[in-house]
Amino acid sequence: MASTKKLKEIISTLTDQIGLVNLYIHESEELKKKDTSFIICDLDYTLFSRDEQIEWEPMLKEKRGYEGNTYMINHIGINNMVAKYYEWKKYPQDIIKKLSPESSLILTAGIPEYQHKKRRSMNIEHIPMKVVWEWKDKVLETIRYVLFELKYIPAEIIVYEDRPQFFVEYKELIEWALWTKLTIMYVEMDGNEGYKKIEELGS
Repeated sequence: MASTKKLKEIISTLTDQIGLVNLYIHESEELKKKDTSFIICDLDYTLFSRDEQIEWEPMLKEKRGYEGNTYMINHIGINNMVAKYYEWKKYPQDIIKKLSPESSLILTAGIPEYQHKKRRSMNIEHIPMKVVWEWKDKVLETIRYVLFELKYIPAEIIVYEDRPQFFVEYKELIEWALWTKLTIMYVEMDGNEGYKKIEELGS
């Protein structure tokens, strides 16, 4: 089990507010523990593939991340993107059917307005969602959400991600801060036809 000193060293690579470790540990000690699982999943390339839009909007393939979003907003528009590539589209239900409003969270990075419009067009507004600025922010948001919004400690947190590297890298931090088990599921979609892989890492 990691020491508080080691956890502060780990968290310092995510934020300069290393005192958060003490806060997280204190809060987790105060919360009720439940013998349940809580699911956290990404949106893009985990629940819904972007392959079609990348094929038909080649500039989005050339410009990724911030540049891609800037191009999309200025040259295509959020509403146009959602209407063309998300509304009335079929997508696999393997992970979706595991989600519930009480025991799940969609945790995604990107532009909040865009991500929320995607969720609405997919008819999954009943599932809570948090949008962070970049991938690594998901680590601290996971801890924060459990402590301050979920307000209980599940026995297990199951993460579904197509890019799970930050959860792998900071698994120890999450498990020790929350006193829970973190199960990381790597997801590889086959477009929106289905999944090539949904497999546990480190199993």
